Amino acid sequence: MAIDHKERARRAWPLLVQRALMEKPPFTYGELCNRLGLHHRAAQWFLGVIQAYCAKNKLPPLQALAVNKSTRVPGTGCAGFGHTPDSHALAQENLQAFLV
Repeated sequence: MAIDHKERARRAWPLLVQRALMEKPPFTYGELCNRLGLHHRAAQWFLGVIQAYCAKNKLPPLQALAVNKSTRVPGTGCAGFGHTPDSHALAQENLQAFLV
């Protein structure tokens, strides 16, 4: 049976939007996957679906609301902004401004 990363992305989307609207810190990959009943290593796949959707539709990078537990920034596979704390903070600000 194939894994449906799009279905996982559809389940993660409202959690990420809610996190942005509440202006809370990003989820760690583990926190987000735990809410979805998944192992944290699955995050890269469904967040990649979200990343591609946002890029294609010229939306801010919603995937910025999931980060590595140690570094508190997204991993190197995350595109749409730099991987420094400052560029990540700017991406989050842009996302929140877009949603409100």
